[in-house]
Amino acid sequence: MNAHFLILVFALNLNAVTAFSNGMVTQACTAMIPGHASNTASVLKPPYTITTDVSNYTEGQTITVTLQANQTGFRGFLLQARGEAGPVGTFTVVGNDSQLLNCTTEGSAVSHNSNVTKTTIVAQWKAPTINNTNIRFRATFVQNFSLFWVGVESDPVRFVGTNLTTTAPPPRTTTGGSSPAASLTMCLLLLPLLAIM
Repeated sequence: MNAHFLILVFALNLNAVTAFSNGMVTQACTAMIPGHASNTASVLKPPYTITTDVSNYTEGQTITVTLQANQTGFRGFLLQARGEAGPVGTFTVVGNDSQLLNCTTEGSAVSHNSNVTKTTIVAQWKAPTINNTNIRFRATFVQNFSLFWVGVESDPVRFVGTNLTTTAPPPRTTTGGSSPAASLTMCLLLLPLLAIM
């Protein structure tokens, strides 16, 4: 009897730990809460950070986003760029530990693809060409089945407008090696001499 009970408990725990190891967590796109039974997000300060290579962006710009563990690694994650209306922009994965997810639009989120412990994840995010606003990158980090953090945010990344290519006006050139001001000064100096003659 005890052996059957232990096997059942082991099987249930194994299923719980590996349920989302493939990172296909599109059901968590909106609230970003993993479906880990009755476990709730930790209220402790997260041991993870999200950083970006810029603090401002323009339409169509690509931004490098880094998820970093301070000490203890994470097994799972879900990353999005969030504007006022939800996920925005599209990601490109960097490295072998992540994959794209479709949260409202294709490639609008990144998640893990295995439950191997990770300490750093890097992704590239490309801003849309229309309807841009200030954004924050937001992530869920899963350390284990019962310990996870939801809504960890980057510093704000502000939208600063259209990316216009501007050209500087051509430099002014003068001929003869002298400027108009120098020529005028020379004329004024010679005027008294001409009056004497």
